[in-house]
Amino acid sequence: MAAAQDASDSNKVTVAEAQGDFQFECSHADRAIQVFGYRPPGYEGGSLLVLFHGASRNARGYRDGARKLADKLGMLLVVPEFDRVRFDVEAYQEGGIMKQGKVQPPSAWTFSYLQPLLDEVNRGEGKELPYYLAGHSAGAQFLVRMAAFYPNKARRMILVNPGSLAFPSREQRYPYGFGGLPETMASDAALRRYLEAPVVFYLGTGDVTRKSLDTGKQPMKQGPTRIERGRNCYNSGKELAEKQRWNFAWERVEAEGLDHASGPMWDHQNCRRAVLGKAAADFTDK
Repeated sequence: MAAAQDASDSNKVTVAEAQGDFQFECSHADRAIQVFGYRPPGYEGGSLLVLFHGASRNARGYRDGARKLADKLGMLLVVPEFDRVRFDVEAYQEGGIMKQGKVQPPSAWTFSYLQPLLDEVNRGEGKELPYYLAGHSAGAQFLVRMAAFYPNKARRMILVNPGSLAFPSREQRYPYGFGGLPETMASDAALRRYLEAPVVFYLGTGDVTRKSLDTGKQPMKQGPTRIERGRNCYNSGKELAEKQRWNFAWERVEAEGLDHASGPMWDHQNCRRAVLGKAAADFTDK
């Protein structure tokens, strides 16, 4: 991986197996984005955590704020940056599936940056790393729609306090559900695959503010607050799976009393369970 220590953006030094903070470029369809990374001390080629930032688009800040989480889990951390200039709400939170009301080819979806990013990291590490995906706020909106429409091999996809979601329903129109999409994207098979994806709703029970919350007619049908929307989406998936007798892989983990901010969510005692699931029991505090 072409990594650069970013203590000084004006004097980036490319190093092999960078320790601590590093930075590199990732490209898809001849369009490059910056990726901010962190290698914990003593990292020995374990799992990779890809974190998707919120609406601030501050990937560096999210990398800095999640260092302790990477240390705790012993994971290599990377945070791709999707700037506002090139990636508006349609392109970021909604994944680029639609543009001006028309469904785009999958190669044009912003989700398509995932594989080049993984390839770049794996090339540098000299092997294919198992990976986990996490997103906070706007990044969780991006990730939930990736889970719904862009199959991948993530061990787990952790949605941290999303503002709106893709409900497993054709009654809610995209981007809030599967309605209005081509049959290949909204069939029973597509809904079943979504419910079988390793999606984790990691929700702060105190996330009840409407600040920066989408309060349009469609999202308000999902619930008046983020915590309620997350719970309602999870319950909607569970009910559909039970009705259809499908496998249901989603999980819900809550952080009692926490509001929207990401930092306290990473520090909470339930964070490890949200990220690792049953494997969390095999980890000791570092």
